[in-house]
Amino acid sequence: MTEKKMIIDGIECPFTDERNVLEVARHNGIDIPSLCYCENLSIYGGCRLCLVENEKGALDAACSMQPRNGLVVYTHSEKVLKSRHTTLQLLMNSHRAECLTCEQSGRCKLQEYAHRYNVVEPRFKDNTFSHERLDVSSPCITRDPSKCILCGLCVRMCSEVQNIGAIDFTKRGKKAIVAPGFGKMLIETGCVGCGQCAAVCPTGALTINRQIPEMWRMLNDPNKRVVVQYAPSVRVGLAEEFGMPANEPVTGKLVTALRRLGVDVVYDTNLSADLTIMEESAEFLEKVKTGAKLPMFTSCCPGWIQHVEKAHPHLMPQVSTCGSPMEMLGALIRKQFKDEDVYSVAIMPCTAKKFEAQRPELEKDGQRLIDLVLTTDELARLIKAAGIDLKNLPDSEPDSPLGDYTGAGVIFGVTGGVTEAVIRRVLDDASPDTLKTIAECGVRGLEGIKAFTVTAGELSIRIAVANGLANADMLIEKVESGEEQFDFIEVMACPNGCIGGGGQPPASNARKAERMDAIFKADEACELKIPQQNPALGYVYDELLKGRAHELLHIHYPAHGHH
Repeated sequence: MTEKKMIIDGIECPFTDERNVLEVARHNGIDIPSLCYCENLSIYGGCRLCLVENEKGALDAACSMQPRNGLVVYTHSEKVLKSRHTTLQLLMNSHRAECLTCEQSGRCKLQEYAHRYNVVEPRFKDNTFSHERLDVSSPCITRDPSKCILCGLCVRMCSEVQNIGAIDFTKRGKKAIVAPGFGKMLIETGCVGCGQCAAVCPTGALTINRQIPEMWRMLNDPNKRVVVQYAPSVRVGLAEEFGMPANEPVTGKLVTALRRLGVDVVYDTNLSADLTIMEESAEFLEKVKTGAKLPMFTSCCPGWIQHVEKAHPHLMPQVSTCGSPMEMLGALIRKQFKDEDVYSVAIMPCTAKKFEAQRPELEKDGQRLIDLVLTTDELARLIKAAGIDLKNLPDSEPDSPLGDYTGAGVIFGVTGGVTEAVIRRVLDDASPDTLKTIAECGVRGLEGIKAFTVTAGELSIRIAVANGLANADMLIEKVESGEEQFDFIEVMACPNGCIGGGGQPPASNARKAERMDAIFKADEACELKIPQQNPALGYVYDELLKGRAHELLHIHYPAHGHH
């Protein structure tokens, strides 16, 4: 690809296939402000903050301006700065600015740009922010219309990446807001609680439904035994919040931090990820043997489960009955501490897990399996509130007997990880050559859809992996039209899988690639690579499950879907 150059603020900026001037500038270390732009979404050009001045003195939006060889633009001329200042003043008029009490404070792009361009008061005396009611109907996400600046990022995320369209622009002119249609609340729409809208919201109009006070209450209750499990991806999202590199897992520090917070017992969800693979592989091979309808779909992702229930209910019989690793470990914790007053907490990269924990199906033997779900983001806030310096903590190990895990459990955090783990289990061979062959079969990488074939003895398995629900819908369409045929399909609702979950600190594509590297590093650090090698599984099956594995580890969702 021939390299071209454009001139930004007098600096020669090379570019190749960037979509626009904004990307060229950012790739060359020049940060042009923008509130409505996201590298993974279509270009909208609505916020007008990214205006730059061209040679002729005209202003143009950098996000929709095509880069071309020799193009000259200025990003902070007098004209540009004046325009930005006015735009920010007008945005402040339409946004309820109560920064001290806002969930997004310190992370809000509008706040950041107001500081950067020294905008201290709105343009007009009268505020025009929306007075629509707060929407707390979803257990996963809170929607505050008074903070919405109509950047449209959430609308595009929900329709383009997730193909759900739970929210859109409604009303007109000054009364325009982003909301579900027909005056509905979020819970009444096709929303699956994935939290990707909150991940891209620049202000605080959409935030994670945070439950930190509840956790503090339990940590300070002397009668409660607080047992915490943490998911594979948490170990790679947490580091960034404390100024540590994204491509290094921080598992040991995470365990120490939880103990310092006052947690009584710390388990690694990777143990039950191993368990999930044992159960899911057995279920898949049984389906192949009995000629059941394929493909079998994975069941670890609660956003995906809700999407099947709401958009493709006829496919529910093809979804694995395996509970998610969170559910399985929840069941084991109840058995491990059966006579104690246990408060069971799961730390997840995912906002939809908050919904999953509340599902009636996650009650076994009359007990809720999970009492509280906190996201990686909430855990970071807890650690900061306790004044714990994560970066300089010593490493420690999770508790046994439910702390052992193999590399197969770790890789659940990336898109394709569940599949890779299942292939490892089915091939039943942990030799380096086999593991290398599996890793290179097409299962790894952050592409939206991957399809490949794996041979296990006599069996040839056609597999697809999708992340992002629009990609899942596309795959389903191909299967149902007969264009494609698969035996096994893994779906994660979030783009790039759990490392990009709605409960993780928001990240660019480059940052997510670093997180993926960290997951594979954690896998490499494990001596044991295939779930059947996990020494704790014997104890789990013999002592805790005692012949009730199917009953306690599998979930039978209602055929009509759950609402």
